[in-house]
Amino acid sequence: MVNCACCEQQERVDCAGSLEIFAAVRSRCPALHQIFVPDQIWNDFQQWHRQPDLVAQHRSILILAMKRGHLGRVTSAVHRYLMTEGGPRPDISQQYLSDLREKWMLCQSPEDRHQKSRRFIGRLVELQFAEWLESNGWSDLGLEAFRVGPDIDANKEGRRVAFEVKFIGRQNTDFAAFLQSNAGQSAATSVSPYDAKNYLMFRVYEAAKQLQRINCDRIAVVVVEDVAWANFETQVTEGWIEWANPQFSDRHSERWTKFVQSQKTRYPNLSDDLQPTVRSLNEVWILIMRSDFQYDLVGSYPLKE
Repeated sequence: MVNCACCEQQERVDCAGSLEIFAAVRSRCPALHQIFVPDQIWNDFQQWHRQPDLVAQHRSILILAMKRGHLGRVTSAVHRYLMTEGGPRPDISQQYLSDLREKWMLCQSPEDRHQKSRRFIGRLVELQFAEWLESNGWSDLGLEAFRVGPDIDANKEGRRVAFEVKFIGRQNTDFAAFLQSNAGQSAATSVSPYDAKNYLMFRVYEAAKQLQRINCDRIAVVVVEDVAWANFETQVTEGWIEWANPQFSDRHSERWTKFVQSQKTRYPNLSDDLQPTVRSLNEVWILIMRSDFQYDLVGSYPLKE
């Protein structure tokens, strides 16, 4: 753990005064001050958090982590990989820096904030997964933050592997139900288990497409947020998915049909291309991201001998 103010804050913080406490920590943490919440967005960030969000109960991921006593887990990978001599490394891509600014809450609608917050977490998850790899014996890491290529490439026992990481957070239907419930309306909803299986397979397909031109071993990694895991748990743990023979379930809902149609521009031959693309991988890994930003490997599934 890096020696920084963000890592000293390990106790839970009461709601009252949390923004002021965060401001004090930010002033002493270069990762917060120069990457996550730079001066360009700091005033808007503060202004938004001075008014509670009664509609969606949105709150900064960084402030929530501080309140729960694990801010250091959020900032650790940024300190480890993106900082040098008290500032950002000069070779970080500008897109990467932009993606790591926590400004999603500045969107007007709850739905847009939900979408943008997932993208922010997804970028953060890439770095945290790199840190998880190192803690499990992988070394010589290469990161997309500094070059064109896969999210991460790393070495273990002489094996070079390229990793593409996909994050699945709370789904739009679940979030819509939450908004209804929070407004005192009926919020009965359900997600088709076959749609969930298909969507998981689709995210693996996306990763496999991005890795197709890589010459070393290739692993698609899907990280599922714990609040979304219930939608996928049965399909993963009870063997609904035959990874060596991937195919979409035909017992899907109309919602899945519409989703596939929405992907036609990006993937015009999705159904026919699914099997050869996924089978080009060496493995699929599925992890759960806990609410305290710790990661559990649910399973690793080899596709090749």
